[in-house]
Amino acid sequence: SAALTTGGLLTLPATMQGKMFVGGSDKLKLALVGCGGRGTGAAVQALTADADVELVAMADAFEDRLEGSLGAIQEHFDGEKTINVPEKNRYVGLDGYRHAIDQADVVILATPPGFRPTHFEYAIANDKHVFMEKPVATDAYGVRKVLASAKIAKEKKLNVVVGLQRHYEDKYLALYDKV
Repeated sequence: SAALTTGGLLTLPATMQGKMFVGGSDKLKLALVGCGGRGTGAAVQALTADADVELVAMADAFEDRLEGSLGAIQEHFDGEKTINVPEKNRYVGLDGYRHAIDQADVVILATPPGFRPTHFEYAIANDKHVFMEKPVATDAYGVRKVLASAKIAKEKKLNVVVGLQRHYEDKYLALYDKV
């Protein structure tokens, strides 16, 4: 089921197209929750994937991490793409994820995995498409919470993708075949 879920990433542009134009905007609004190295990298990858993806909100428990991430993203796209997350859309603190998620169509969840089940649950309850890093939880309670939210996401036809890159890298697949 992880492979099927991850495959949903490939259909995200097609499924989002109808939603993108309903509000009169052709930009896909992206929120980053968790502004460490992996979150920053995932945001850069999402912004690189399509010219019509716009980073609109960011959230992290620590201000220096959020500001460092924003600076790194801006530096990466220097001259190629304007990255402007207004001060009012930068949320610091443990409840900032709610505000960032509320402003987006798609959410990147790259927080420490203990927080991820709650963040995922909130995103799905608010009809957001989600990319989240692995692991998705740290204990049985969190796993059950993620599975329950995933079931709701499927019912709502929301795309949920987990970073399982090794399942799709040719060199890992070739090694698997040899073993």
